[in-house]
Amino acid sequence: MPGFNTLPAVGGGGGQANMTYVGSVHMETYNRSWAQGGTAGYYALYSANQESGYAYFVGSGVSTGAALNRLINVSHAFTRIDIVAPSNDMVNLYKAKVKFTTVFNNPFDADPSIGKLALSAYPSVITSSGNFVLPNAAMPLINVLVVGGGGAGGNTHCGGGGGGGGIVKLTAIQAVGTTGVTIGGGSGPNSIAGTTYFGNVYALGGGSGGDHSYDAPNGTFANGGGGAGHRPSSGSGGRAGTIQTPATGLAYAGAPVYVGGRSGGNGGGQDSQQSGGGGGGGAGADGSSGTTGNYGTGGIGHQSDITGSNVYYSHGGSGGRANNSNQSHGDSYTNLIGSGGRGAGHQGNAHQNGSSGAVIVRYFIP
Repeated sequence: MPGFNTLPAVGGGGGQANMTYVGSVHMETYNRSWAQGGTAGYYALYSANQESGYAYFVGSGVSTGAALNRLINVSHAFTRIDIVAPSNDMVNLYKAKVKFTTVFNNPFDADPSIGKLALSAYPSVITSSGNFVLPNAAMPLINVLVVGGGGAGGNTHCGGGGGGGGIVKLTAIQAVGTTGVTIGGGSGPNSIAGTTYFGNVYALGGGSGGDHSYDAPNGTFANGGGGAGHRPSSGSGGRAGTIQTPATGLAYAGAPVYVGGRSGGNGGGQDSQQSGGGGGGGAGADGSSGTTGNYGTGGIGHQSDITGSNVYYSHGGSGGRANNSNQSHGDSYTNLIGSGGRGAGHQGNAHQNGSSGAVIVRYFIP
């Protein structure tokens, strides 16, 4: 493109600053192929009618797709542009020249003394299924914590603790308009807790603990339930959790981090009313094993300050021990978001179901 570096802010052919006008096509039909070539660089196709559409910059054995009315970096040479847009629209091609920049850390930290934009942060804690609607005044970047539901503790004596829900953290993910939310519920005994969704990103629920009547269930869950006490060794094992990947809901954008994949502790293993259930796996640690005379503790959850203060999510529930009426010891986790329930003690005493998950969104307004 002759004279590219010497063009004025707005060239004689029209266009915004540092955008060089290349040419226009008329959409006689909704699908047109334009024999327009170009080198690698930043390009934008704008609809004269401001309609939605899509285009492909096609090169030799390679193609880059882009929505209309957006700037895109085409990393290869191309020989044509295939356009899908409403009939009778006019589509205008521009090539952009952009300046070099570098990343600065912590873009959401307000520090007016060095010239950064002061941002006010607003947390939104969503505990029921529906939609998250980003306020019009907010920046189109948000932080998100997606928490699956917690698994139940075993509900007959010597029950294992339930596993906490999985956690997916997204930082500076792009968001506009409305995003669908589904909240995973806490499970009942011998089942797996619900999966929580934020758009198409999801966090698995936790597994439930075993007890005198059944093993801790197998399946796909974030953190495993604890094994039962008062059962033969073959039925007292805790379960391993699942580590989520981009193929299983972790997402690709927003610097995704998964917290989970922990195991439940084993039960005491003897066929004795004194053997304790194992603790459920928490998002931050495995559950401990039960012993003769004592229960296993649930694994600790994950601490996050996304709401503005430090809060724990997705603890594992503690195991229970038969012939002991006081089953509240060591278990202050049960009512927290995504946490596993406590295993039952004497004759089903003090069993708890898991708690529901949540989606916590932190958005920013200048």
